[in-house]
Amino acid sequence: MRIKVHGGTRSSHSNNLCSTCRHSRITRGHTLDEELVFCNASHLRTTQITFKVSECSDYSDQTVPSYWELLQQAWILQPGSRKRPAGFVRSSDLRDAEFDRYMAGLRKHGGP
Repeated sequence: MRIKVHGGTRSSHSNNLCSTCRHSRITRGHTLDEELVFCNASHLRTTQITFKVSECSDYSDQTVPSYWELLQQAWILQPGSRKRPAGFVRSSDLRDAEFDRYMAGLRKHGGP
């Protein structure tokens, strides 16, 4: 019979969070014990990590798109004008000035 204890000692076979974190820089050698892990989560300095990380308050999963990447893929509803009808456009197709104006409107109305 198998018993699962929640919040107990971490398994040594679990994955290291640093391997999928945006803030980490990992350099591996030829053997398993040749590995350097550096964390760039702090804006002040880079920290060398010397152990497997199981929890981190600044973890940012690189397998999930960031807010900026999602925004680049977004479709934005543009109101109609004399030059063009109302409709959706990709945010990546907007000119820089239009994109900046849209972002300023988002901040003004409580967006992220």
